[in-house]
Amino acid sequence: MTIADDKKAVKDHHTRWAEEIRKRNALYSEESNWFPFVQNIEDVLERVNIMSQRFDDLENKIGETQGMIKNLRKILIKLEVIDDRFIF
Repeated sequence: MTIADDKKAVKDHHTRWAEEIRKRNALYSEESNWFPFVQNIEDVLERVNIMSQRFDDLENKIGETQGMIKNLRKILIKLEVIDDRFIF
């Protein structure tokens, strides 16, 4: 599977999710039937939770990458491959 296929699958998943929300909104026509509305709110909150987890994962990857770059810089300076005067 390529990156484009992954992006298309994510987009299709979001489209199906949004269509399901719209269908439930159509069912929410009565004043006494609050279940579709409550279900929609729960689905949206679940989706927000998933996005929050993805942001945390990306933040961790960024932190790991920054740590590896700092470590590589120290190693290259010790091996005298680069001079630390020219690196900020």
